[in-house]
Amino acid sequence: MLTLRHYELLVTLAGELHFGRAAERLGISQPQLTQQLKQMEELIGTMLFERNRRKVELAPAGRLLLPEARAVLRHAAKAQEVALQVGQGRIGELALGYIGAASYSGVLARLLRLYRDRAPDVRLQLTAMDLDLQYPEVSAGNLDAGIVRLPYPNMPENVVTRTLLQERLWIALPVDHPQAASDGVRLADLASESFIGTHLPPSTGFSASMHRAFAAVGIAPQVVHRCPQFASIVSLVSAGLGLAVVPESMKNLVMQDVVYRPLTDVDETANISIVYQQHRESPALELFLSCLDGMPE
Repeated sequence: MLTLRHYELLVTLAGELHFGRAAERLGISQPQLTQQLKQMEELIGTMLFERNRRKVELAPAGRLLLPEARAVLRHAAKAQEVALQVGQGRIGELALGYIGAASYSGVLARLLRLYRDRAPDVRLQLTAMDLDLQYPEVSAGNLDAGIVRLPYPNMPENVVTRTLLQERLWIALPVDHPQAASDGVRLADLASESFIGTHLPPSTGFSASMHRAFAAVGIAPQVVHRCPQFASIVSLVSAGLGLAVVPESMKNLVMQDVVYRPLTDVDETANISIVYQQHRESPALELFLSCLDGMPE
C-alpha cells in the first residue's frame, strides 16, 4: 500500500522536478529517493515521472495522481492537528455540574472564562444540580466534574475534591426586622428566631457549616422550613417566614424586602469545591483542572 511518505515524495518531486533538491527537502539521500520512487511506481504499476540526464517531468499518471496526493497530505495534516488538540484537551466534550451558589459567588463564571480562553472549541454540557446528586454522577462518570460544597458523607472512593472558595456566613433578614438596620448581627442574639434551612442533613454541604455556626454560639436552631435552593430560601425570608443563614455571595441576590448582614460572632465558613474522578483519563478534564491555578481571587 502507498504510504503518506510516498505521497509526500510525489508532491515534493513534482514541485522541484530535480532529484537532488527534492531529496534535500525530504531529508534523505538521492539514492534513497530514487529507490522509494521506484517502489511507488511498482506498487502503482506505471511510471510517475519521465526522467533523463537533462530533465525530470511528470508522466501522465503522475499528473493524474498529483492532486489526490496533495489532498491526502492536507487531510493527514488536518487529522494530525485534530489528534493533537484532542490529546491536549482543546476539542471534545466536558460535562460539568454546578450548584446555584457557584453562580452567585462568581466562581463559576471566572472558571468558565478561563477555560473558554484555553479551549474555545470544547463542547460544554452545563447542568445545574444539587450537590448530593453530583457526587454519584461524577463517581459514575456521567459528569466529568462537579462544583459542590463540602462536607459530603460517604464520599465515593474514586473521587477527589479541591476547594475553590471559602465564604463567610451572613444572615438574611426581613427588611422590617429589628436587626436589619445594624451593620452586623450576632448569631447568638437570634436564639429565639425561626430559621429557614437547606434540604440537606446537618452533615452535608452548607447545612453542615450552618449547624457548626449555631453550635459554636450555643444555639439549637428552630428550622421551620427547608428548601433545596438559596433563592427559594431567601424568598421565604422575604415572605416573613423566618431568617436564614446564607453564604456571603447571596448578598448579590436582590430580593424585595430582604437585607443581608454579616454575622460578627461566627468564624465558620462555607466552601465551594470541585469534585472529579481521581484517575479519569480525559484530556478535556485535565485542561479544565489546569485552569484552577489561574483563577483570580
